[in-house]
Amino acid sequence: MPVRVSVIVPTHNRRELLLRLLESLFRQRLAAEEFEIVVVCDGVTDGTIQSVRTLCERHPRLRLIEQAQAGPGAARNTGARAARGHYLAFTDDDCIAGECWLEQILLAFEKNDAVAVQGKTTTDRLTRTPLTHQMEVLSSWPAALPTCNAGYRKDVFDKVGGFDESFRFPHDEDADLAWRVEELGKIVFAPDAQIIHPPRRDGFWRRARWLRGLESEFLLFYKNKDKYRKYVSPSPWWTIYWKVCVIGQIHLAKSSCRYLLRPFRPDYFIVGIGLLLARWFNLIRFFPDYLKAQSFYRSSVGAR
Repeated sequence: MPVRVSVIVPTHNRRELLLRLLESLFRQRLAAEEFEIVVVCDGVTDGTIQSVRTLCERHPRLRLIEQAQAGPGAARNTGARAARGHYLAFTDDDCIAGECWLEQILLAFEKNDAVAVQGKTTTDRLTRTPLTHQMEVLSSWPAALPTCNAGYRKDVFDKVGGFDESFRFPHDEDADLAWRVEELGKIVFAPDAQIIHPPRRDGFWRRARWLRGLESEFLLFYKNKDKYRKYVSPSPWWTIYWKVCVIGQIHLAKSSCRYLLRPFRPDYFIVGIGLLLARWFNLIRFFPDYLKAQSFYRSSVGAR
C-alpha cells in the first residue's frame, strides 16, 4: 500500500525525548502501512542514532537519516526530500502525539481540500517554570504554523521550496513557509489532530539569549511586509521592543510572582525575576545586532 503521510522529525541530542515521541507514533490508530516516520539526526552525538537503528529493525516504516548539524529547518527539508508520502506531517522530538493525530490530519486535508493543516497543541500548565520551554496552540494561529504540529501537501511544500534555510536561528521559518503556502490554497485548523508539548527544562542563559533569535523578525518582515503587518505587528522593532520587551516581560513578571503564592516556590520567583532582568539586558546588548540585521535584510531581501 502506498504511504499516505510521512512524519518528519528533526532531532539533535534529545535521545530520551525522541524515543518517547516515537513510542507515541507507533501507537497511532492509522494503519501502520499508511504512514512512515523519517527521523533526521542533525549533528547528533548522544547515542540517538544507535537507538533509532535498533527500532528500525522492529518498525520497517521507521527511517533514519543522518546529516551534519545544519539546524531544524534544514533537517526538515532533508526529511521532506526523502519522504514518500502524499502529505507531510511535522512534529518535534520533545512532543507526544495523540493516538488519532495522523488520522485527523488526513481527515482535515481531505475534508477541506486544504494545502496545509495546523493541529491543536497542548501542554501541562501545572509543571511550567521560568526555565521550561513549551508550546500551546489552542486555535487557528495565522501568524505562524508551528512545526510541532503541522501538515503540508508534499507537492505544495515542494513547489514553494520548503523551509527557507537562510533563517539563521530556529525562529520564524515556520511562519515564512506558512505565508508562502497560503498563497496556493487553504490552511485549516484541526482541533482533533492533537499533539502534547510537555514543558521541557532549559538552561537559564539559553532562555535569556533566546532574544538573539529575534534577528529573524527582520528577514520575515522584508520577505513579506504585508503579511507581517497583518499577522504580527507594524514592524520588527515594534515586535521586539513592545511585544517582547514590554508585553512579554510583564507576562514573565506576573507568572514569576505567582510562585510566591500557590505553589510557594520562592526559588522559581528569583529565577523568573533574574531571567526578566537578563532579557532586558540582552535587549540592549543585542540592539547593534538588530540594526545590522535590519540593514542586511533590507538591502538583500527588501530590494528583490
